[in-house]
Amino acid sequence: MRKSRGMIEDDMCHYLDECHPSPRMTVYSSRHKNVFFIDDRDDGKQEEGRKDVQSSELLYLDLSKSFDNSTLSWELIRNGDLPIYTYSSTAIVSLDNSIIFLIGGYMVNNNTIDYDFSHQVYAYDYHTSKWTTPSITGNIPIRQQMTGVIDNKGIIYIFGGFNITNFTTLTGKVYNEMNTLDTSSMAWKNLTITNNLPPLSSDYSANILPNGIIVYIGGQDGTGTLVKMNNIKLFDTNKVEWSYMPVNGDNVDSRWFFSSVLTPDGYIIIFGGCTLTLSSVSPKLAVLDTNIYEWSVPSGSNANSPPSIYGHTANLYNNYMIITFGYDIDDQMYNSQVYLYDITNNTWVTRFNPPPPSTHSKKFLKPLLIGLGTGIGVVVLICIAIFVYRKIMENRVLEIP
Repeated sequence: MRKSRGMIEDDMCHYLDECHPSPRMTVYSSRHKNVFFIDDRDDGKQEEGRKDVQSSELLYLDLSKSFDNSTLSWELIRNGDLPIYTYSSTAIVSLDNSIIFLIGGYMVNNNTIDYDFSHQVYAYDYHTSKWTTPSITGNIPIRQQMTGVIDNKGIIYIFGGFNITNFTTLTGKVYNEMNTLDTSSMAWKNLTITNNLPPLSSDYSANILPNGIIVYIGGQDGTGTLVKMNNIKLFDTNKVEWSYMPVNGDNVDSRWFFSSVLTPDGYIIIFGGCTLTLSSVSPKLAVLDTNIYEWSVPSGSNANSPPSIYGHTANLYNNYMIITFGYDIDDQMYNSQVYLYDITNNTWVTRFNPPPPSTHSKKFLKPLLIGLGTGIGVVVLICIAIFVYRKIMENRVLEIP
């Protein structure tokens, strides 16, 4: 039996000019410029005799201003509603930071509230605040529970993933193929690779290094077993080939529902996640040095640490890693808190202070970037997060394709 992502409990927020989102779980995130976008999917309230209430508002948090993480105000983009509801998708920003591509996931029709996989790619134009379904050549497969990255040529890479094929019997398939979307020509391809193929995989983290190698960490394999964190899958986008790297250093528990970010000097920082039974993992935060492929746990990362959470997102702005939402395993409740990790001191802090507009310092320790391109002028961070209502974790039967 193989675990699939279910739906996650959430409470409706009454939106005026400002909004204070209630506890919820995030599913994916991506980077843009100076705001932190939240796309709300499901209010999580279920009363007898009615369906779950769905919503699709797009919210943002202004990162050009200082704030305390206990007094956040989210603002609503009134024309930014997504045309469908979705979760377990992946979102990637174009190289010029103008378009957010939303790919795959469990897509639900806004009107019928039935699953609708007629479109697998949606595009959000940051300047017009409009979603469209772009014209793409090639056959786009239906996938969920995968993560995409974009290289410096504007090609998006999506590996493996799961596809639910029968919602009555809860059967589906998991894959190990590599798909690409060229954001310049809008052409979708399934790469033909025959040598050294990795196991069937989903729910991993993915980060692309400056040399074009994609690092895949954790998640599930085709048997529903969590992948060991000392065995890393590598995909070379230049040679179009797979390789594997054993990892030394500190012990890191296997996990899914976790986040990862990449630093310019080749460090991948992971945070959170859980076991297949949704229990805590250790350590909460760990660093993979891809220069020597070694795990380490920063000594200051445990003090004032957030609770054990999963289903959250992590993004970087300057020297802050920003953790949003998720499920609090310790308190058994959905998380409304935003956590800030100061990478200059390897400490958790409660206050966010943006750098002066003219400051472009490279002196801070291991600055965390999403790896989706940088904008001109003021840096803007966008996090699109899909929130869904979770009643139970469903077990889905795996069929090997």
